[in-house]
Amino acid sequence: MNWFTSDLHLNHDNIRGYCNRPFSSTEEMNEGIIGRWNERVSTGDTVYVVGDVFLGKPENASSLVKRLKGNKILILGNHDRSRKTMIETGFEEVWQRKNLTLSDGRRALLNHKPLPDSVITHFDVQIHGHRHAGPIISGKKVNVCVDLWDYRPIPESEIVNLTLGEPRPDHVSVEISETLVKVTASVRKDDYEGLIDHLQSYTRRIWDNNNDI
Repeated sequence: MNWFTSDLHLNHDNIRGYCNRPFSSTEEMNEGIIGRWNERVSTGDTVYVVGDVFLGKPENASSLVKRLKGNKILILGNHDRSRKTMIETGFEEVWQRKNLTLSDGRRALLNHKPLPDSVITHFDVQIHGHRHAGPIISGKKVNVCVDLWDYRPIPESEIVNLTLGEPRPDHVSVEISETLVKVTASVRKDDYEGLIDHLQSYTRRIWDNNNDI
């Protein structure tokens, strides 16, 4: 069985205040999130964590992550460490972004930050986190941040039964030469950070593959 979640922020004391989390201490928050995860997830399940697992030293978080049941696959968030570090912490796989075919046949993109709908036209849905205040559904995007889901992972069956909206009108065009990048964009504020990360990755990939540069 597949599950989805994001933004656990284990060992992050200030997140309790930032997001009004109903825990009286960091330790209570850690235990609450681990307990609610393990109430749902079985050992043979797969959990896709769409970014932002913990803050602080990896060695202080490793024992917490390893208590979480299931085969844990991480899509890196802006607070996460290197692939090597996150695997050592307790993840079986670590990705920058990941493509996934859902049980109903739709193509999903897993990416920590939401992207403009015009950037993800080859996908039927984007599963993301990062936006702790929501909304859960925005156009063809689903937000799996724990703050929106009672601090529990969401089963794939619940994801596929959500009614998504129509793709929201936005516009991104990119022209790349050997020395210049021309970007024209009209996107929503919530998608802006994801677009910037996408553009950096996109242009770097093109330039790195061009032997003349």
